[in-house]
Amino acid sequence: MRTLLVDERLDSSTMIADWLREFFGTVSVESAASGDEAMNAIRRRCPELVLASHRPPAINAIELAALITARPSPPVVVVVGKGSEAELARQCAAAGADLYVEKRHLLALLLAFLQQRFPQAWAEGVMARRMSGCLSRAGN
Repeated sequence: MRTLLVDERLDSSTMIADWLREFFGTVSVESAASGDEAMNAIRRRCPELVLASHRPPAINAIELAALITARPSPPVVVVVGKGSEAELARQCAAAGADLYVEKRHLLALLLAFLQQRFPQAWAEGVMARRMSGCLSRAGN
């Protein structure tokens, strides 16, 4: 699964990238620190999933979602925000984002969402975890 993380904070991107690799196995993750960088990365790499912080510099995630979903065959767009703002969730949906999720619920809600949207990648991740478990037990 090709993934683009849009967040000005590298530590958040690294944590999410590690988490995606843990659950989905083979994941290609690229990071962008701004909306402009994100659009360039989307043109270059055609990600399947874009996870965007609501407040990247220059372009906010609502504007970014609208730009991304206006493209032919757009990736899945998830906007991550700090609060449970119903108006923000509505604006994200109106801009074409597939999901708005509060940062504090990110891992739990995102996991369920991605299992449904990317069932093949999820199945591959499950198999990789099983094989890893078998190999580590065999080595003991």
